[in-house]
Amino acid sequence: MSSNATFLNLNLSRLFARLAFVFAVLAVCSLLVVIIVSRFVIGTLADERLAVTRGMLEFPTQYFSGSARLNARLAAAELADAGADSSRALLHAQRAVELSPYDYRFRLALASIQEANGDRQAAESSLEAARDLARQNWNVHYRLGNLLLREGKLDQSLGELRSAVAANSNVLPGTLDLVWRASHEDVNAVRSIAESTSRTKLALAQFLLKNSHVAEAADVFASIDREDRLASAADSSAFLNALIAAGNFNTAHQLWSELTGAVQSTLVNNGGFESDISKNFAQFDWSFSRTEYARFALDTNVAHVGSRSLRIEFTGQDTTRLDNEVKQLVAIRPGARYRLECYFKTNKLDTPEGPRVVVSDAASSWIAASEPIPAGSNDWRLLTVDFTSPSTSAVIVSIKRKPKFSYDEPTSGTVWFDDFSIKEQ
Repeated sequence: MSSNATFLNLNLSRLFARLAFVFAVLAVCSLLVVIIVSRFVIGTLADERLAVTRGMLEFPTQYFSGSARLNARLAAAELADAGADSSRALLHAQRAVELSPYDYRFRLALASIQEANGDRQAAESSLEAARDLARQNWNVHYRLGNLLLREGKLDQSLGELRSAVAANSNVLPGTLDLVWRASHEDVNAVRSIAESTSRTKLALAQFLLKNSHVAEAADVFASIDREDRLASAADSSAFLNALIAAGNFNTAHQLWSELTGAVQSTLVNNGGFESDISKNFAQFDWSFSRTEYARFALDTNVAHVGSRSLRIEFTGQDTTRLDNEVKQLVAIRPGARYRLECYFKTNKLDTPEGPRVVVSDAASSWIAASEPIPAGSNDWRLLTVDFTSPSTSAVIVSIKRKPKFSYDEPTSGTVWFDDFSIKEQ
């Protein structure tokens, strides 16, 4: 009898243990299911890629009231709903911050609602707290700087905007416009936010030039590391072109010379064609363009002095015309008297009238021109053109052939040019 009772107790103990284990497993599984479901619901509804309405969020937020993400999402939905109660949006945003005080994103959301409610001081405090939590985040700095600017706190805003631009240079163009207007076109204000890198300095130089602050723009451009300017060839070249288009020839030439390292004994750059033509920075170098009437090349076998010259081979097309296919922009002093000199050589030049060396103003109107190059074969000869510079501070030196009539006989043969120079008389 005692043996049977012991056996029964053992069986009952094992049964209770098994039942307890089963219930424990079911409880854990149930808890896991609840956790998984809650995370799925919260994760889905809090995902900003999913468009949700205030109505879709109200019940889940009540059910999962401890979710900072759902409270923040509902706050944003309340704010976006024109008919919603802004105080409810503020309540949920504050609840999100309380539940997750170290997540800067919830403080950004709270700041948006506070500012929408007209409480800029509270919004500023929230943004400052967000900045302290995420000092490397450009958006936090940008939003705080933007708010400070709208509050009239220019000096305080510049530090925040400078940090934003340093972290994300893509916001610089809009920030420059914003600060320019808010500071009443204060050059020092825009400079203070944009001189952190070579890239931002270049954008600043372009901005100042666009707003007619030429001297300041040139100063910023010159302060950029030369290697960085050369590496940003397209932007640097565009800046020089903008200076030229605005008529600031001497400033552009000075910056161009420093950038390219061009050494000029006269006002004409590379007058002897000894250097290769710059592809990226041709503003004050020789420029060649295609034409059906002639072919241009730097000849390494024929030269007046040095080792190279410019060779022009005429193709024999009738009514031969050369306009600005060979040209160079030259910076000069307005109203001064100059003499242009160069040397030419010909071989079997057959033409009703040879090409000329022409000095034009920036609009390509002729100022002075040489006599036509004579036909035939000629050894090197000196050619001169005297001229007075126009009111603008640049001229164009080019080789032109302008037909006298709508039709004339073809031009064929070869002409070489070398050793161009312009000197003030």
